[in-house]
Amino acid sequence: KIITTFLTFVITKFGPIAIFVLITRTFAIYGVDHLKPALAYVGTATIALLIFLSFGYALFIYFTTGLNPIIFVKKISKVALFGFSTSSSAATLPLNTKTVVEELGVSEEIASFTLPLGMTINMNGTAIMQVIAAIFIASSSGYEVTVGNILIISLLALIASIGTPAAPGAGAIILFTVLTGMGYQNDAAVLAYSLILAINRPIEMLVTSLNVVGDAATCVYVSKSENNLNEEIYNG
Repeated sequence: KIITTFLTFVITKFGPIAIFVLITRTFAIYGVDHLKPALAYVGTATIALLIFLSFGYALFIYFTTGLNPIIFVKKISKVALFGFSTSSSAATLPLNTKTVVEELGVSEEIASFTLPLGMTINMNGTAIMQVIAAIFIASSSGYEVTVGNILIISLLALIASIGTPAAPGAGAIILFTVLTGMGYQNDAAVLAYSLILAINRPIEMLVTSLNVVGDAATCVYVSKSENNLNEEIYNG
């Protein structure tokens, strides 16, 4: 809680000032035209995240548990909306727990273990965002992006997302770890990264929705695999 509070304070109080300074320098040197390529990143990330949020978890529920995925999507939608509005997996945890226990039929014992653990290491949305952002930064900074590079970026993003704190804006900061691991550190890459920080707030909100819904889907799967899921509550 102390680390989350400290990171939230730093991100919300100092982040806007630092980003404003970086973006002002970028526009002063290169002009506003640098915003146009960023729209490609925003559009690609938004579409990919929405597709995974709408269909990815529903298919996961269907193929792993055999349950009706439409019921899951309807009942978990308020959790996704709450995660979107708060942009914090930690803030969404109480509602997520209440929903999976009272509406999806998961026992409190499994929910109390799976959801906090998932909040810490299950960052599907964060990993997707970091891969798209890293590819955007690399391609816009003059680096060659090959299939091999994309695979390595995906692996680094997966590992880095596991350690992402459950605080608003943390995913974009951890993204720098992926860029450093790939060697994308020239001036153009730093400027592109600063641009990502400036425009990434709506993407981070959508990322949080994926993260919390992913935790709930995993919780349902674990409960079903342990023959501990109350299907009457789930289907009710």
